[in-house]
Amino acid sequence: MIFINAPIAIGKTSLAKLLSKDLGTHAFLEVPEKIPLLNDFYSDGKISRELKSFAVQIEFLDYRYEQLMQGVFLAQEGENNTVYDSSLISDATMSKNLYNRGEFPEILYKDYLRLNNVMQRNVSGHPFMGPDLIVYLEAPFEQMLENINKRGRKMETTDSKLVEYYKSVWNIYRDWYQSYGQTPVLKIDVGGIDFVNNVEERDAILNKIEEELVELGKLTQSEFEQIKAERAEKFNDPVSETA
Repeated sequence: MIFINAPIAIGKTSLAKLLSKDLGTHAFLEVPEKIPLLNDFYSDGKISRELKSFAVQIEFLDYRYEQLMQGVFLAQEGENNTVYDSSLISDATMSKNLYNRGEFPEILYKDYLRLNNVMQRNVSGHPFMGPDLIVYLEAPFEQMLENINKRGRKMETTDSKLVEYYKSVWNIYRDWYQSYGQTPVLKIDVGGIDFVNNVEERDAILNKIEEELVELGKLTQSEFEQIKAERAEKFNDPVSETA
């Protein structure tokens, strides 16, 4: 399993789609519409976050756990290197940020952590040791705000009620990266990079992740070489003028 971890709007879903297509594996993506309370969570700044934090995180917990169960089943069937654009690890990070901000009551936060930890240790009767690799994406805060504006979700705005909250999210993920050490983490700086539309930048990131998978024994060198050889056709890349 490959988890992609990053603050809001840094490119998790875009990379998950590209990476899973390159590897030929399933992508488990976050669909905001499947979290009914998310709009209410954002609706009135600090007040709505205080009122909805526990309920929203429980909705995410249920959603992520179902995806994790599907991934464990696929691994048992022989499909490795499934890709997740978020995870229970990411959700715990977001919850910690809310707690640090005084927007997640302590008793409810402890209840949430207990549930999160139990679910991560045991997935539908199968011990779970965590992902094989976490890809951590880092970019400047200004790029995060720009991307939030570009994707234009109604619940996400960059008015004064939310910008300070977004900055705390950006900071908590940097703190997470500095302190996390339970499973392998690959940091990729995507500041100023357009890996969705720029083929060279896309290939550089995919190669970096897949080289790490080779190092971890999750891909063979020959599998990696075959993936690279088939990539241009798989993504329908334009033929190079120098080819």
